[in-house]
Order: sequence, then C-alpha cells, then structure tokens
Amino acid sequence: MKLKIVNARKLCFKILGDLGFPEEEKTLITRNLIEAELAGRRSHGLSRLVSIRKFVNSENLGRRIAVGGEAIQILKQTPNSLFLDAKYKAGFYAIYKSLEQAIPMAKKGGIVSVGIKNAGYATGFIGAYAREATSNDLIFIGFHSIYGDLVPYGSTKAIFGTNPLTVGIPTFTEPVILDMASSLTTMGDVVIAKNEGKQLKDKVAVDGDGNITNDPLKVLTEGGLLPIAGHKGSGLAFVIQLLAGALTGSSVGYAIPGGWSSFYILINPVLFRSINDYKTDVEKAIAELKKAPRAKGFEEVLFPGERASRKRNEHMKLGEIEVSESLLQLLKS
Repeated sequence: MKLKIVNARKLCFKILGDLGFPEEEKTLITRNLIEAELAGRRSHGLSRLVSIRKFVNSENLGRRIAVGGEAIQILKQTPNSLFLDAKYKAGFYAIYKSLEQAIPMAKKGGIVSVGIKNAGYATGFIGAYAREATSNDLIFIGFHSIYGDLVPYGSTKAIFGTNPLTVGIPTFTEPVILDMASSLTTMGDVVIAKNEGKQLKDKVAVDGDGNITNDPLKVLTEGGLLPIAGHKGSGLAFVIQLLAGALTGSSVGYAIPGGWSSFYILINPVLFRSINDYKTDVEKAIAELKKAPRAKGFEEVLFPGERASRKRNEHMKLGEIEVSESLLQLLKS
C-alpha cells in the first residue's frame, strides 16, 4: 500500500520517541530509514524499527542500542583521521555524526579515514552515507561489520556479518554508488520474508545443520546466509571484518566481543586533479557503459546505484513510498 513520505517520517518519530530516543537521534535514524525506503531498499527501511525496538538496551552487545547513557567519544583525532567510540548509540546516528566532522576534514586535508567502534544495532543503509559524501564532491569507501549472519565458505556456522563494501563516486548528475553485502541476501530481507509470511529465494541461506532452506524462521533462529561467489564472497567478508572490526578494536566474529563497527575513507579528488576533470571522465565512463551492446534479455546496462537513484527520484516526485500492509499494521501496533 502507498504511504506518504511525510507520514512515514511521523511514524518513525512516534515509535523512536516512545522508545526514548532524543530529538537528534530520532532525526538521524529516521533520515536513514526513509532514505532506504526511497531507494527501494525495504530490507533497511521501516522494517528495521521492529529490530530497533527489540534491541533497545539489550544485554547482547552485538545487537544492543543504548538509549540515553554516554555520548559518543572521540578516542583519537589527527588532521587526517577520526576514531570514535559510539558507546552503543545507534549506528545510524554514529555514522551521520562522524560524517559531520569528517567531510570538512576531507575538504580541507584531501583525505580522512574514520573508525567507529561499539556502534549499536545497526549501521543502516550505507548507500545513504555514500550519497552524503558524493553530494560534497568526495569519494566514499566504506567497510562495516558485525558477527553472526554469514556462513563462511566450507562451514555450517554463521560467524561473520553480511559485511558490506560501499563505494560512492561523485558525478555531475546521479552518483555512482556500489553498495553490496558479502552475502547473497541480507538479514533484513529474511526478516521481511518472515513478517510477510513468504519464503526465501532458492540457495541463499542454510539452516542450523548447513542445509539449504527457504524458511526465514530457520535462518533467524539457527541458520545463516550464504556468501556471494562462494569462496570469494567469504574472503571478502573476512577481510572486511579485519578492516572494520580488528582495526577499530571492535568485534571480530565471535572471537572478540563488541558492537557494530565501521571504517571508511573519504577522498577529495582535487588531491590529484580538478573535480570538474574527474567528474567529466566519470561521466564518459558511464556513457560508454550505457552504450555497450546489450546481452539477450537485457533492455539496458545500468551503472551501480542507478536503479536506486531512479527509485529515489520517483518516490520523491510522488511524495510516497510502498509499504506492505502487514508491516504497517505491525508498526502501528
């Protein structure tokens, strides 16, 4: 069913407010959830409110969200780096707050690396953070991790998170944004399937014994998600765990406890050439890709993030998003 964007924001504010989140945190969490819905990433949109409610002040550090308590702490800062302890504040909030500091640093110094440890569930729709960077003519390269969703290649136990890799490239029009999980599907998609009484796609997840399953409940209670491209996706998830987790002193699989973690780099293209020249070449690369001969069954060749940008523009123009009636009733209850 259709839901006005303004009403979706009000619903987010109402739920987050009832859970005790202060104004700024409500605003930034809502911002990310709505951005996910606009981009058609329902797995990272309003459905996340159910999990947020579940994990408020949880004893499980990997899923905990601190409401109230200590403020985000700067552990270390240099002209080109920023290291934060999120104190289990919601990851959505922690990353947006880090960007407020990191973007001016990158504009001035050319490059900045940001590490965030002990973020609370969850890091959210990371494509939105990449878009924020590209809107400031910066390149975004991000790694984000947690434990317990993805089953390493050759194993039967979920150890890693879905550990996404995200890259944002500025252009004259819509940014190029590669935002990909290391798994064939996301845990958010599994939650949506369970809430809507649907089965999962074939061969994307396993049960507790390592057998392929389409049952989202088995995946949520005892199973896990399979990596993209077999051993390659598994290797990618492991490396991201070491970059986002080990580098920030955060959780690494189940071996080292802790919250969600992020490590991202902002690069100002003017370190190497003018922003106009850089964008011009990016646009030429996009044009060549769009003109490439199409394979059978394909009407168009898309660049990373193009479909999401189109959905975002369409939703913004209509002023509404598509929300399942079952989810809406669940949220309203």
